[in-house]
Amino acid sequence: MQLVYIHGLDSNANAAKGTQLKQFCAEYFPHINVVCPDLNVAPAEAIKRLQAIIADDPDTGLVGSSLGGFYATIVSNLTAKRAVLINPSTNVGESLKRFFPDNFASLPADYVGHTTPDGWAITKAQVQWLIEHRPERATYPDKILLLVKTGDELLDYREAVEYFSQNLPEQNGQSHIIIEAGGDHRMSDFASKCAQVVQFLFGLPVLAPSVK
Repeated sequence: MQLVYIHGLDSNANAAKGTQLKQFCAEYFPHINVVCPDLNVAPAEAIKRLQAIIADDPDTGLVGSSLGGFYATIVSNLTAKRAVLINPSTNVGESLKRFFPDNFASLPADYVGHTTPDGWAITKAQVQWLIEHRPERATYPDKILLLVKTGDELLDYREAVEYFSQNLPEQNGQSHIIIEAGGDHRMSDFASKCAQVVQFLFGLPVLAPSVK
């Protein structure tokens, strides 16, 4: 059994929320292996790495923050795994255009608009890949838990709520959506939500503080 934490832009394998999940599971559910891969690579490679990690353990749950929420949506669509999305970006390609000049369309494919602190050089071609591979919707909406804060200073939480409010007759029900007032993009109170995350992904509630 494993939980895969997918970090956001300008983050890495040592992301705070991933660390909090590791600490929580080590205390309450030591049989859950928390994996926090460094995904400062091209998007196509990031998706391949995540698929490879999932292939090692079919009992996998996903947690993705911001850009990681976008990746988690793609991977959930491909693998039917349950996923918790934390203030996710639903249109990363368009969002990343902010790092590029206004003449984006005429830029060469290898033009680098932004380099993350851990060395991912984001090119125009990669941004186009993200645009082209944006899921139209969640394939398994009932396996998605969306956690958003109205105080998110980077992303409009209403876009994520609209994106995951599907409930179409041909779909598998409705995504689970929790909207909390205030807060911030980092979801600074995430540590208090670890139990909720594990319960949604694996059906394992924390029965008491002393449970080991």
